[in-house]
Amino acid sequence: MQNIKNFRKVEPTVEQMMRYASQDNGELLFLRSQDGHDWYECQALFADDTIKIMYDAQGIIRSMVAEPVPQRGNVLPVSMFWPVDCSVAEVSAIPDGCDISGAWRYTDAGEIIRHHDFDLKLAEKALLSRQNQADSVISPLERAVKYGMATDEEKTTLEA
Repeated sequence: MQNIKNFRKVEPTVEQMMRYASQDNGELLFLRSQDGHDWYECQALFADDTIKIMYDAQGIIRSMVAEPVPQRGNVLPVSMFWPVDCSVAEVSAIPDGCDISGAWRYTDAGEIIRHHDFDLKLAEKALLSRQNQADSVISPLERAVKYGMATDEEKTTLEA
């Protein structure tokens, strides 16, 4: 299973410029991994039948190819990625519910785990939303009481 890390944009070599000069691709862009793999060349190292994941420097899964792509011959093509500032790994399986929402992380041990910081952020966001909802109800009632404009029903609602 391949795990090629930290692809960065690089200037093409003279050899690369010559190889692709005949193709009308517009601007030529190249990526190289931290260990010197050219993105286009290293794609051949990946198997056609393994799940591919692209993850960032924190290990957060940003993209994946987990289903065969009919337009690409029903394989799981790594060529679907453009991994600028990311790494690419292949795995044999992914956990149920694994997606690219930011909740899943690929570890140095080659495992895919639920990213608990993401769950904490979701809980904090939900709490903040509920606090804002409560404030939108409580604040007008408090002002009404403060300025002597509250009805008995509003005072009871505020005290509840």
